[in-house]
Amino acid sequence: MRSIFSGKASVIVPAYNDFQQLQKCLDALGRQTVRDNLEIIVSLDGGEPLPGRMRAKADKVIEGRHEGPAAARNRGWMASTGDPVLFTDSDCVPDPNWAEEMLRVLTAGADAVKGAYSFGGERIIQRLAQVEFEERYRLLLKPGNIDMVDTYSAGYRRGILVETGGFDETFPFPDHEDVDLSYRMAEEGYVLRFAPDAKVVHTHRDTWKAYLRMKFSRGRWRMKVLRRFPGKAGADSYTPKCMKIQILLCPLFLPALLLLPVYPLISAVWIAVFILTTIPLALTAFRSDISLVPIILVFAFLRSCALFSGLCRGIFAPEEVNE
Repeated sequence: MRSIFSGKASVIVPAYNDFQQLQKCLDALGRQTVRDNLEIIVSLDGGEPLPGRMRAKADKVIEGRHEGPAAARNRGWMASTGDPVLFTDSDCVPDPNWAEEMLRVLTAGADAVKGAYSFGGERIIQRLAQVEFEERYRLLLKPGNIDMVDTYSAGYRRGILVETGGFDETFPFPDHEDVDLSYRMAEEGYVLRFAPDAKVVHTHRDTWKAYLRMKFSRGRWRMKVLRRFPGKAGADSYTPKCMKIQILLCPLFLPALLLLPVYPLISAVWIAVFILTTIPLALTAFRSDISLVPIILVFAFLRSCALFSGLCRGIFAPEEVNE
């Protein structure tokens, strides 16, 4: 691999049945600029057997029971031989230089690295979701360590996975198992970095319903992580402060609405504050997808409602996320 990496790195792709998307992912991994330095491993999370044509595109296929992506990733990296270990998802299509950019950051001294989504789809909700990610990426560009590495584009020094035990398999769904590992690593003082040029294409949720259900799930499983790391409720490197304010404002919406005929000033204050919190996201949309600016307010409000509802579910039904 040019002059920065001469060893062997492993790429783990957990998969469960969606072989059409996996085909695109494996094709993209086969086109990596450092393909000769990569060991590509597909880790099956139960489901159907991998078709023979796809087995030929992977260097190794690991089979296991349907226990969730955390377990599949662990089986994958434990069976790998490379160092560092990279991860992407079966529904992602990495750019040709994705692995090279990830390895560049790890070779420069990072213990873990996070990449980025470059595109999420043409529908309005997909474009809004991409703007949301771009706002978060702006936060990660600030100097210093980050505390979040998403597994759609992630890399770790092998020794770190061994020392931490990898992903917590009590997270049975693709939700916050990577957040949990990131926070554990950050707490131990490991160096986590952002690689904005390590990009993958991903098809974001393509309906409003699907997007809001996903946000509900994010809020729900967030509570499990916050019980372990309560300090992250106030500050982390990946969540815009304005989003947190929006979530806090969400339960006040109905009281403000009911008070409108009697105390219109209270309702006006709520509206004004919420609008102010959407300015950073609107500015991000203005820079990258200006046609979305008029609906940023509605998007932010619905998103905050879904997240708040999920958090409530996690608070009042904790047994459902602590099995």
